[in-house]
Amino acid sequence: MIKYLGEITDGRFEIKWFPSGSLMKAFEYFDACSKGVVEAVGDWPNYWVGKDPAFDFLGSMPYGFTNMDYMVWYYQFGGEALYNEAYGKFGMKYFNVGVTTSESGFRTTEKTGPIKTLADYKGKKLRTPARGTIEILKELGAAPVKMPGGEIYLAVERGTLDGAEFSAPGIDWGMGFAEITKYWSVPCWFQPASQVGVMVNLKAWNKLSKTDQALFKVACKAAAMESLTFHEADSGRAIEKFIAKGTEIVTLDDESLTKLDEMAGEYIVRVAKERGGLFCKILKSQMDYLDEYKDWRDMTGKFGYGFHPSYVDKVQAVLKEMGF
Repeated sequence: MIKYLGEITDGRFEIKWFPSGSLMKAFEYFDACSKGVVEAVGDWPNYWVGKDPAFDFLGSMPYGFTNMDYMVWYYQFGGEALYNEAYGKFGMKYFNVGVTTSESGFRTTEKTGPIKTLADYKGKKLRTPARGTIEILKELGAAPVKMPGGEIYLAVERGTLDGAEFSAPGIDWGMGFAEITKYWSVPCWFQPASQVGVMVNLKAWNKLSKTDQALFKVACKAAAMESLTFHEADSGRAIEKFIAKGTEIVTLDDESLTKLDEMAGEYIVRVAKERGGLFCKILKSQMDYLDEYKDWRDMTGKFGYGFHPSYVDKVQAVLKEMGF
């Protein structure tokens, strides 16, 4: 987003970027932006559920939105206004700058062993930040731990954690997780996608001209498209790297996935009754979108979000014979 904004303004609109943790601790940025200590911060909304329950499903939700679901809901089903209602309570504006593909899922060490069934979660110390995932893991007998991404590597390497999850495969590769984990459990039932964005201090935003505000929004949309396509491509490329490094990919059985679907629904119903207010307003909008989109999702089936055609190997062989 910063790059695009600089390009479309010929360098006039410049944002100085600081890596996470360089100005303050990772979980302190929300308050810093709210108070104007910094003017903008890249974020994942679920980190702030302690500030307001409304943030819980704005970043991801167990057995919930895919990346395209988040994008469609945000731009076409009123999601954008709800993000701004949630952040507006704290003196901030919010802008989508992308959504990851389905996240990797849990990675565990050789000593810990793989996660293939629900029983395998029991007793394991696993890093995950989302409240919904934490609650479900506790029900399964696991010991979830919330910590910033930058602390995961050492925690797993030193044995403080039995395993962890962080982001999409390409991001996990860049974090060096292939060096410290052996097993990769898929699919990622608890984060089918992660909506990420930038929160902007409202007073700083209001100081911008209407033109610069419009250009800022355009840069965010451009970044969202770049993010959407990048994470999909990068995930595909990362799998071979993990396998080459010795990572063993294991798949949760169907019985476990069915049970996790039920547990996710039970969690959502429970927290809806507890929280009410803006949380339920957001949840209602998300459920309305899912209902509205269901018929088209069912009608398009595998031709909607994609599938791997049976003819790919045959076509590849022919093309190779032709010198391509």
